[in-house]
Amino acid sequence: MNLFSVSAFTLLQALCSTVIALVIGIIAAFFTAKRSFPFKNLLLSFSSLPLCFPAILIALGYVSFFGLSGTLNNFIKSAFGLQKAPITFLYSFFGIIIAQGFYNFPLVMGSVHDCWAGLPQSQGEAARILGASEWRLFRTVTIYQLLPSIVSSCMLVFLYCFFSFLIILLFGGISCTTLEVEIYKSVRATLNFSETARLACTETFLACLFVGFYAFLEQKSSRNRGASFHSIKSTEKISGLGQRFFAASFFSLIILFFVAPLLSIFYNAFSSARSLFTLATFLHVVRMNGFWQSLASTILTACATSALCVIFGFFYSVLLRSFDTSRKIWFFRMIPMIPMAFSSVVTGVAIILLVKRGSYLHLILAQFVLTWPLAFRPIHVALSKVSQETVDAGRILSPRRQDLIFRIYLPQSFRGILSAAGFCFAVSAGDTTLPLVLAIPKYTSLSLFTYRLASSYRFHEACAAGMILGLICTLVFVIANKFKGK
Repeated sequence: MNLFSVSAFTLLQALCSTVIALVIGIIAAFFTAKRSFPFKNLLLSFSSLPLCFPAILIALGYVSFFGLSGTLNNFIKSAFGLQKAPITFLYSFFGIIIAQGFYNFPLVMGSVHDCWAGLPQSQGEAARILGASEWRLFRTVTIYQLLPSIVSSCMLVFLYCFFSFLIILLFGGISCTTLEVEIYKSVRATLNFSETARLACTETFLACLFVGFYAFLEQKSSRNRGASFHSIKSTEKISGLGQRFFAASFFSLIILFFVAPLLSIFYNAFSSARSLFTLATFLHVVRMNGFWQSLASTILTACATSALCVIFGFFYSVLLRSFDTSRKIWFFRMIPMIPMAFSSVVTGVAIILLVKRGSYLHLILAQFVLTWPLAFRPIHVALSKVSQETVDAGRILSPRRQDLIFRIYLPQSFRGILSAAGFCFAVSAGDTTLPLVLAIPKYTSLSLFTYRLASSYRFHEACAAGMILGLICTLVFVIANKFKGK
């Protein structure tokens, strides 16, 4: 495939995936913001899942559930006596965009829900009194109020899908390939470094355009958030035959394409060819050569990356708080956006071209460079809430800047630091791309260990290893956010 066709397919799959995430996310945001139903809080808890749940587990969940030998195909074949698998969409363009769309829709849902739930009730009530229907109210009033959050979250989803690697690598085949996958293949399979540079420059240039547009939208939307509404959140029960049918159909899609693949990992991890429920698969995995080494490497790498991200994110937030209180130095605020324009594959390839062979230290530094903006955001939000009166009082009591940092800024942002540490730990622990590209001698992470088991078609063992990885990431993230909420 030539450069133009690869670039066009990369943009097409990212756009289609974003559209799916947008449609599902807005509908989910409506139900969570305006309707009450069972498991509502559970659905809302998924809003951070794309940031902390490894992509390898989503790919593994789709393979174990929708794959040719997956749970759904095996059930249909046994129920209807079929010889061939009836569901074959996974390894195609539709499999790619469905997996990515449903994986990322919680990002749209979370952002739009927060905006929708806080909208003032007065405009809607006035429109209803004048005879406006709910649909007319949505398309003439509500959609414009939600537009900043919709556009911002969609741009973020688009960038994630644009840089998608593992899902494309596993589901794409020969015909469905992206710039990210072609860069990896050119440097690992063909050793064509001139082609690698051409692909990497094209991808980075396109990503810079989208990141610049995303930064513009973020700045524009932040200016429009001047008013803060404290309206009473009114939710209604799902009523009416039409609304109940739509809700049932929608939540069935969520269960089928989002919940079921995740549950399939659990099902396959606790089953084997001989038994439906057994711990034998877990016992076999923990006894495999390299498991404990990969577990230790994952925890050490994630802790080191998380510590670097939090330290740098904190001091950069302090820098902004001290020297850009008026929010006019746009360059300072663009710096956290810059890593978003560089993918894991491009970063890994750049390291290989510079040092020839990646090392454990290179992996930590590369993850730090790509991940620290995730730490910066919650810490900066926490520091922004510190009043200027408190800062001025601190300066009067002690002229030393370090006292201001360690006695005011650090305690006030401690909850944000814990949240940032949980995010960065989960992202680092679930990273499969950088370890795969760097190919560090005698190094394996738990995500790479899981990927190799899945690539060898040992899906029960891969699900067990993936479940351990998912539990570690989820546990760290949940604990960090529990402390954040206190």
